[in-house]
Amino acid sequence: MDWSSSEPSFTRAHIFDPSQQSVLALSSLTFFTCLFLKLRTSSSPSTSKHLSASLMSSPPPPSPYSASSAWLSALTFFSLCFILSWSTGVLSSVFFHPSLPPLTPPFLTFTITCFVVVFLGYWIIWPIGTVTYNRPTSPYSILFGLLDGVSESLLILSFWSLIELINLPRYLTASITFLIQGGFKSNWDLKYWNIHVAPAHNIEEWNKWKVCFVHVPNVLLTFSYFVTYGCSSLYVATQVVAVIGSTWFMRFPSPRSGYKNPPEEEQVGTYEDKGRAKFWKVDHWEGEAQLK
Repeated sequence: MDWSSSEPSFTRAHIFDPSQQSVLALSSLTFFTCLFLKLRTSSSPSTSKHLSASLMSSPPPPSPYSASSAWLSALTFFSLCFILSWSTGVLSSVFFHPSLPPLTPPFLTFTITCFVVVFLGYWIIWPIGTVTYNRPTSPYSILFGLLDGVSESLLILSFWSLIELINLPRYLTASITFLIQGGFKSNWDLKYWNIHVAPAHNIEEWNKWKVCFVHVPNVLLTFSYFVTYGCSSLYVATQVVAVIGSTWFMRFPSPRSGYKNPPEEEQVGTYEDKGRAKFWKVDHWEGEAQLK
């Protein structure tokens, strides 16, 4: 596609089709159900007692990690992403009316390159700086990665769809979306997601290399791929491959897992984790400083 063109990538012409209305209804039901359960949990007597105690002390004690609460928070976020993507026409483009450009050698080469870079980044490089604290392998890790990868990429494309309403050239729409995406992801992950949803998994000393060799190449390459070809379905597919890799290698826990942050003594010290910690000359997890 011409980067100077202002032709929109998404249309809302089909959002009231019965199939898309069904997705909207399911997403809305999921959102309100999870929100109700979250509010019900947060207003439990034990939580209220903990909150009262925290008001009398300084600083307040950290909130314990709960896998079930993490799943509720994530599902609330996922459903919001689906609702927004429905309203912006992104859901329609990705799942119901996908389009492919002509299968020319440049397109095929770019597509293969994106998937190879994402696979190398999130399935080979990313695990080097990741520890699991003895969390077991589980199909829930794959399920969570699938939902997260689809939802986050739908959200990014929804940003694009909203910005293109201004009728800017494609390169300006891309630039603004890129800036919004970067600002949102860095703050969202740092201030909420990696605290309340994702279990402890990072070796702090390795984070800069994850950014340089995994996240930045992924964003620059796959987003340029979408800008160039407008193929939203394949863009989402690349992000699903990326996120499933990360959730699998961090061993994202099932909703019924008893895992806690910081990990208990018996949850620390598998051979794999010890080897990586020794390699990086560390014996702590990323969030430990927040608890002191």
